Amino acid sequence: MSDRFQPVVTENRSRSDRIVSQIKNLMFEDKIRPGDKLPPERELADLMNVSRTSVREAIKTLSAMGLVVIKKGHGVFVSEADLGSVINKMGDALVLKKDEVEQLFEIRKVLETQAAQWAAERATKEEIQFLKMIVDEAKEACESKDTKPEVVTNHDTRFHNAVIEASHNNVLGMVMTGMLEALSRIRLKTMQVPGRIVQSVNDHEEIVKAIMDRDGKAARKAMYSHIESVENSIRDSNSQ
Repeated sequence: MSDRFQPVVTENRSRSDRIVSQIKNLMFEDKIRPGDKLPPERELADLMNVSRTSVREAIKTLSAMGLVVIKKGHGVFVSEADLGSVINKMGDALVLKKDEVEQLFEIRKVLETQAAQWAAERATKEEIQFLKMIVDEAKEACESKDTKPEVVTNHDTRFHNAVIEASHNNVLGMVMTGMLEALSRIRLKTMQVPGRIVQSVNDHEEIVKAIMDRDGKAARKAMYSHIESVENSIRDSNSQ
């Protein structure tokens, strides 16, 4: 296994981040597999030309993501957890930097717009009614002035999860759940931006209308506009 690890080139990222990236890539390329034991800390440090401290930090990060399991007295092993639980843990552990937030929104514009299109094409009548119910509840909350960010954020989370569920693509669901979890703190902050709550509810209504009409193209377009609008709100709030 030792020949699979390469010296780390830091560039403008920390050594521990580079170690994490390299080990994740080895996992995704199936060069190290669930249940495999990683080389000892000292050996990894030598192979990757980094300090043992950097290796230790990287292993802690991988453990928090659910990608490895640390067994005291036995070593570090590649996790045998299923994809969904790993992605969820990655979302929980992720602390997003500004450029990473932008990149996450880029991915949302690709994946979540596709989810909206699939929902328009595949959603059951019950799933469409559930989406409409979520939007109606959010509208009622706005009309009754019950617009605490926590309340509306809950509606927002339920809505996006319901769209993903209605897409009937389980892998997309697992990936998006982790991404939305990573954005949860930012979403709460965004809902405090003046006018954002009403705008989001209106956006959701447009998305549901397109899904009800079975218009995949319109659903994709409405979701893209919504995500872009939220991204702009975050950018504006960060510049103030």
